[in-house]
Amino acid sequence: MSSEQERRQFRRYPLRLRAILRSGSEEVEADVINASVGGCLLRTHLKVQAGDVIEVSIPDLQVPPTSMVVVRSTPTDEAGHLVATCFESPVADEATLAGHSSEKPTPSSKPTRPN
Repeated sequence: MSSEQERRQFRRYPLRLRAILRSGSEEVEADVINASVGGCLLRTHLKVQAGDVIEVSIPDLQVPPTSMVVVRSTPTDEAGHLVATCFESPVADEATLAGHSSEKPTPSSKPTRPN
């Protein structure tokens, strides 16, 4: 198990959903790669840095524009970024995330350990 997985407080669910990101006056679309009750991983062309606060909405999860803190942003080969975020307050529950997940957990799946 990687050290990142050991630090996670909530189970992450793989997703394939569209999101809208806003940073200042810039608004772009993004793809939600995975999400948990505490945050999500996004693929976007918006360049942000750790510590930035961005506004994100995820229509398919009925998440209205919500403030998120950027935990890290890593450039990708496609001139985009993978952006890990933390919700300032939880916006979806585990049942909702599991219902939208692109991979259904197996009965033996266990949540990851706390941060």
